[in-house]
Amino acid sequence: MFSTPVGQDRRDSSKGTMDSGDPLTNSDTPDLNIGQSSVEKATKYAAENEIVINPIAVIYDHTYQIDIPSHRKMNVLDWESYRITRCMENMFEAHGRRVARHPYTAALICTLVSFLCCLGNIKFDIEIRPFKLWLPQDSEFIKVLDWQADNFPVDYRFHTAVWESENILTARAIQEMWRTHNLVQELVLPGSNVTWGDVCAKITTIIDYASVMSDDDIDLSFVLPRKNYCSIASKLPSECFESSLLEIWGLNNEVIMNLTDYKVINDINNIKVSAVFGYQRDFISLLGGTKRDSNGKITSAKAAKHIWVTTLDHRAITNGDAQIDEGTGGLVDLAGLSFEAAWVNTVLNNTGRDPNIKFYGQAASSFGKVSKENIYGDVKWLALGFSLMFAFVNMTLGRRNQVEQRPLLSLFGLLSCGFAIGISYGICSAFDVLYCPVNSILPILLIGLGVDDMFVILALWESNSKKKPYDTDLVRRAGKTMRHAGVAITVTSLTDVTAFVVGASTDLPALRSFCIYASVGIFAVYILQATFFLAWLIKDEQRMKEHKHGLLWFIKLENWKPSSCSKRDLLNEFFAKVYANVLMKTTVRAAVIIISAFLVGISTWATSNLHQEFNPMDFIPSSSYVYKWFNATSAHFPTNGEPGFIYFENTQLPGDLPALNELVNNLEQSDAVESVSAWFTEYKSYINQHPKLSLSNSTLNETTLFDTLSLFLSSSYGEVYKSDINFYHEKVDCIKPTPVFTTFRISIMHNPALHPAKQLEFMNTINSIVNGSPIHGSKHIWSQAYSIWETNQIIGFELYRNLIMAGIVISVITLILLASFWCSILVLICVAFTIVGVSGVMWAWGLTIDTVSCIAIVLSIGLSIDYCAHIAHAFLTARGEKTRIERVKEALIQVGPAVTNGAFSTFLAFALLGMSTSHVFITFFKVFTPAVILGYFYGAVFLPVVLSLIGPSAYTHENEVIAVDRKEEKSRVVDKQQKPQHDIV
Repeated sequence: MFSTPVGQDRRDSSKGTMDSGDPLTNSDTPDLNIGQSSVEKATKYAAENEIVINPIAVIYDHTYQIDIPSHRKMNVLDWESYRITRCMENMFEAHGRRVARHPYTAALICTLVSFLCCLGNIKFDIEIRPFKLWLPQDSEFIKVLDWQADNFPVDYRFHTAVWESENILTARAIQEMWRTHNLVQELVLPGSNVTWGDVCAKITTIIDYASVMSDDDIDLSFVLPRKNYCSIASKLPSECFESSLLEIWGLNNEVIMNLTDYKVINDINNIKVSAVFGYQRDFISLLGGTKRDSNGKITSAKAAKHIWVTTLDHRAITNGDAQIDEGTGGLVDLAGLSFEAAWVNTVLNNTGRDPNIKFYGQAASSFGKVSKENIYGDVKWLALGFSLMFAFVNMTLGRRNQVEQRPLLSLFGLLSCGFAIGISYGICSAFDVLYCPVNSILPILLIGLGVDDMFVILALWESNSKKKPYDTDLVRRAGKTMRHAGVAITVTSLTDVTAFVVGASTDLPALRSFCIYASVGIFAVYILQATFFLAWLIKDEQRMKEHKHGLLWFIKLENWKPSSCSKRDLLNEFFAKVYANVLMKTTVRAAVIIISAFLVGISTWATSNLHQEFNPMDFIPSSSYVYKWFNATSAHFPTNGEPGFIYFENTQLPGDLPALNELVNNLEQSDAVESVSAWFTEYKSYINQHPKLSLSNSTLNETTLFDTLSLFLSSSYGEVYKSDINFYHEKVDCIKPTPVFTTFRISIMHNPALHPAKQLEFMNTINSIVNGSPIHGSKHIWSQAYSIWETNQIIGFELYRNLIMAGIVISVITLILLASFWCSILVLICVAFTIVGVSGVMWAWGLTIDTVSCIAIVLSIGLSIDYCAHIAHAFLTARGEKTRIERVKEALIQVGPAVTNGAFSTFLAFALLGMSTSHVFITFFKVFTPAVILGYFYGAVFLPVVLSLIGPSAYTHENEVIAVDRKEEKSRVVDKQQKPQHDIV
């Protein structure tokens, strides 16, 4: 309130003039037409009359917004804040009045627009392929993957099982393997008659002529003339590729069923050739947890591997009879996928299985299916959370009686959040923004923010009602409410939107997708709560005035009177009478500062222990068969590294062979590679042993290379290497030279690398060796594991980058909207303390920095800023000449209950996610829980204490505004004529 002595100039509140007499009758002073004048005209008049004035005045229908001269000058920030805030306040007041005049029209427009936006969901599609979600699409992995698809398309799919027992090397265990083998052999898909023989990958078997070889002969091609050998090789049969211990006994039922434990152990130690295919095999590599005697002979083993291999039907894929395998990201023919599902059901059926022999298995498609089913199967917890939230919102928005309860208003408020979800999905789908499984958590965010806005709007609605209980004009009341509520929800919504817009600039597709969906959804929530919810609030208020039932609006309760108990708002009373007063006590404020310092310190220490690690198995529930298979594999085969390939293009053969052999030697000697399998090293061994093909580097030319290579690839030595050379769809004829080629690959097996630092070291080592080799043409290194390894290398950088950029943007936005440098800094500090606390709790809870937790942390910024921004804004808008403590109390009383309700309702939405088995939902639960608790603490406890000590002054323009309508102005004129006025209120 600014006091103006009698006789001094003061502005006429009805005409906007400056005079020393009756403001309504004096005509000697110029008429500024303040309701329609520009800022420049008012400024010019103030300068001519040497008046310090904030020259903005706007008229909305029946309401004048009048600026009263200030007796102190504002700084640049205050002045810009004045202009921005005044513009926003006027805009929202006009918006509130328009909605209040036409509530049904506003609600209908919102509904129609939401429906139209939802039509974009026609194009809705879910992307679950890992390399499309977790890797930058310009990464080396993606480039090589695309090149690989054109030059070395995937032909085989592997379905792996682990047998486990106290000792798996017993006759009973081998016979159980045989029983399961037969179940797969007999499997027939209903309706299609597809069998194992139709989908299995077949390889040539040489078992029919292996018996004619002497002990010294390694391959029949060594002893037969080439023409004779090639004639035999072209007629060799093929067998389905199934790798297991059963190969030792030739898949012979009679032999296997008559095995003894002694014979099993003896054969394992002595047989080195597959009795099914005739090739040499290392059966020991199929065993895990082995024990040996003093002579080095195996005496027992804890586990054994069993692998079934199927092939892709490229013709069906070309014809469109295919589907994307979400796990590998490749196309798989529908018959093959169906067989894989049937295979899983068959081999996991424990009926008739010895309880002492455990079986763990997964098909090639299992990871994608289980992870997808798990995420969407746990959506039920979201639904239950929403039910709890609805009950809480309904209980909180209204009072405990038949008329003043607000169940339908609560429903419409949550419905507006549902509209926002549909708008977000529809608009983003229409523009082909990919949808990833992590986005399934988005409804929680949007409903949580929407409920926060509902509480703020209703809190200010009730506040205006208490200030002017006689005010029955809902249009004016809606304008007054939105004048401040609109600005308040704009501060939080705009900072949230900009934070996610910044996050959308990331290179990680999944994070970018979530940020785009979130940005659109939050903006939609903001618009709908300020319009759709407000419209139904007006209609609900009209219902209450007519004493109609809160749920059944068509029932009018005659002679209704609320009980005294239902009139009480316990939470508001708690903040007004208890919380605000207790918090401002000196001892309590000191305790809050000490506790906050301790929390920040311990959180910083815990955060320093947090490390980054992306493990795709986290997306698999611990109860699933895939997770159990993974655990069994890790336990019994821990030394297995990751397979990979090195691709060569446009090489010069045979000139590059010496450099290629040197490359293999360098790789094998490095710490990064366990083993290398290259066709040219085996080819060299073959021709050196062949009695008629002994060649040296000096005699090996292009003609002899391609001529002898066809014989090598048709032998037991080279059969397995055919797929490593790209002959561009030309067949290899044993009797003729191979087609000329320049593109091929070699296989590598990495040493185990469990930590991101070691993974990066291995990739750098291999890259250095390969790129340093003088081999002509281009070279590419690729492994399926690199999709994880590369993600581990960038996820930490992306998180810190997004946090820093979001912090900068939030600082700028809060500085502009709050128009207080110190308040914006304090808000940013509260957000920073919250994020550090969340990171510390993540470490204590066993989480790591991965893509899901990265998204959750970015989300925590949006959640935590809401609490402190509302408190800061209310503190800055506290009216009158008051101390900091008084302004803090007023702020807590005004928005404290709304902030508390918003925080608790948000927690309710995801509280049940702790019961989920999905890594996505569990991670969000473990991140959101500390985000809400710490965000509320720093916003509603720590920040008020700091503001009470060093808080900035209130807005200079907040006390310079009077809004009156014409009826109120006339009554005030009458009052002025009856008694002198010395104050301008």
